[in-house]
Amino acid sequence: MFYIAVLCSPEIDKKIQAYKLWMRDRFGCTVALKSSAHITLIPPFWLHNEKEQQLIDTIHSFQTTIPPFNIHLQQFSHFSNRVIFAAVEENHQLGSLRKAVEDHFMKSFHDEIKPDDRPFHPHVTIANRDIKPGDFIKAWDHFKRQHFDEQFEASAISLLKLNPGKWNVIAEQIFQMG
Repeated sequence: MFYIAVLCSPEIDKKIQAYKLWMRDRFGCTVALKSSAHITLIPPFWLHNEKEQQLIDTIHSFQTTIPPFNIHLQQFSHFSNRVIFAAVEENHQLGSLRKAVEDHFMKSFHDEIKPDDRPFHPHVTIANRDIKPGDFIKAWDHFKRQHFDEQFEASAISLLKLNPGKWNVIAEQIFQMG
């Protein structure tokens, strides 16, 4: 499995990691710990190993007219009672980047990567999938009172691959003006 994302800065990753560990220690949530703090551009997809080099070549050929830009994370939010996340302030450049990345990768991997018809709702996950509904209420009561306000510069996209128990960056592409 692979996915494509904008990684948060190491400083923000460290802060998000502390929240993920809080969720693990109190509620046993470990799924979100498999990834560094990130904003998903193309959600996880399956790809045969023999196509991995082609995927790496595709990320390295990505060009955009979008210059590096700031991403502002402000407060926490949630999707239903299944996901708690740091909210990303509305950002048109991020939406344009996602569209450009999706278009670029769909050319070569249209059988593996399907267009995401859901509205783009960028976020940085704290807990997902393994949070129990009863625990969600307690966890959200904690997060809704927390203050979170961080910014970082987005200047690259990253390709991550799932290795046993952990997502690892296997390629990165700094924005190249097209």
